[in-house]
Amino acid sequence: MLKLYDLSGKNDLRFSPPCWNIKLCLMQNNIDFITIPVRFTDKDKIAFSKQKLVPILDYKDGFVSDSWNIINWLNENYPEKKIFINNSSKNFSYFLYLWTSKQLLPILFKIIAHEIPNVLEGDDIDYYLNTRERRINGPITKFLPFISSSIEEFRKSIDPIRKIIINNGYISGKKPGIEDCIFFGNLKWVDVCSSCNLLDDKDPVYKWYKNLQKIANV
Repeated sequence: MLKLYDLSGKNDLRFSPPCWNIKLCLMQNNIDFITIPVRFTDKDKIAFSKQKLVPILDYKDGFVSDSWNIINWLNENYPEKKIFINNSSKNFSYFLYLWTSKQLLPILFKIIAHEIPNVLEGDDIDYYLNTRERRINGPITKFLPFISSSIEEFRKSIDPIRKIIINNGYISGKKPGIEDCIFFGNLKWVDVCSSCNLLDDKDPVYKWYKNLQKIANV
């Protein structure tokens, strides 16, 4: 059975966007797997991979890391599941992977950075604060004055996705597909780590998210 090394916080909370993208893909396609919880400071658990980050998918003959690489591996090794329906699906999925990781996640980080320590415990709190505050060259509270404007920026940024959902029901079309999985992790991250109202409950994207949660059974 596949083993997915999955970022874990306090009370076994799972909050990593790329890990959730992979888990939803596996669930949606009825591919059996188990998760191995990995905390920020559990580097020994993934030392075998010579990687510092999750997700890592461990299979019978080896492993693959990075969510995009994992998605491609699933597409190649489970051809009957049709992860990518065609080349257009693959190209759009890659765009979403890059756009969410490079453009959307930095906006979302500004919104929830100060709350993430609440879902951590022990040495993971210090690890998070030390690594992130070095990365942003300041305290994680530096974004507090800009939370409202960052939420508005995010809502405007995803308007193209909103229009696709309004027209089709899902990003992938009339039913959820890999494109939906790739976008899902963004909202899940905020949902489990923050108390903010990222989206209005009448927003089509909010309703889309709730529908996908049913697939993930969370």
